[in-house]
Amino acid sequence: MGMAVAMLVVTLAVSHVVRHQRTYNDVASALDLRARLRDGSDILAADLRGSSPAGDSLLVALDTAVEFFSAIGTSTLCALPAPNRIALPPDALPSGRTLTSWVATPDTGDYVLVFADSSPSSLAGWQRARIVSFANVATSASCPVSAGLLSINDVTGPARSYEATFAPMVSISAHRGTPVRIIRRVRYSVYRGGDGKWYLGYRRCTGGCAAIQPVSGPYESRAGSPMSFRYFTRNGAPLVGPGPSSDVARMEIVSRANYARPVRLPGMAAPLLGDSTVVTVTLRNRW
Repeated sequence: MGMAVAMLVVTLAVSHVVRHQRTYNDVASALDLRARLRDGSDILAADLRGSSPAGDSLLVALDTAVEFFSAIGTSTLCALPAPNRIALPPDALPSGRTLTSWVATPDTGDYVLVFADSSPSSLAGWQRARIVSFANVATSASCPVSAGLLSINDVTGPARSYEATFAPMVSISAHRGTPVRIIRRVRYSVYRGGDGKWYLGYRRCTGGCAAIQPVSGPYESRAGSPMSFRYFTRNGAPLVGPGPSSDVARMEIVSRANYARPVRLPGMAAPLLGDSTVVTVTLRNRW
């Protein structure tokens, strides 16, 4: 009799532990699904916030793909060695100042934007040119103390400056401290992988788009693409059809996904766990 009671107690205890473990796993699955949806939306939103339909331009605005010029770095003009070449300070200086910052190292095919002051020989605003070469150079030669931007410790330190050669030549009235931006043409799109699951992919587009690389996912979806993009004008009207991208003032990233396997959580009748998020991105410099 005592043995039977003991076995019953053990059975109930094990059953209780198993139920708690199953609930824990299902809650973890729900949190994982939400994190994946947020992950993809946040990556795209962060990149889009640095874009501008009036300046950097949205090049493609589709329901499952968006192509634009992504800001990958900022710097300050140190010198103008030639009409088609600029010198930029190092991204790490002994003085601790930050004059150059890259999200990704600029490369051939990216674009440089140099801010030009208004003058009789140039128009005010950002002047754009395509980079044909980008290289490290000795700071003492390209950005010497005489340029007035760096200290002697910065120039004699191990950090090397950068020189960007571009085409066509940009007519600018440049001086030290002039703002410089580097942008890259990129494309984000939703695609289905060989495993049957969905991913948010990234491509760098220089002349043509490179092979797609997944940046978020996988997502499981029973109703087509788990992520879609909606565009709105500055008047709040939805952009219908392939209208001019310069009309886009904000964009919504709508994500919906589910788990193909049943997930049973307390209080939930649906065996398949699903979730959705909507992230709104307001583009800058719309006017």
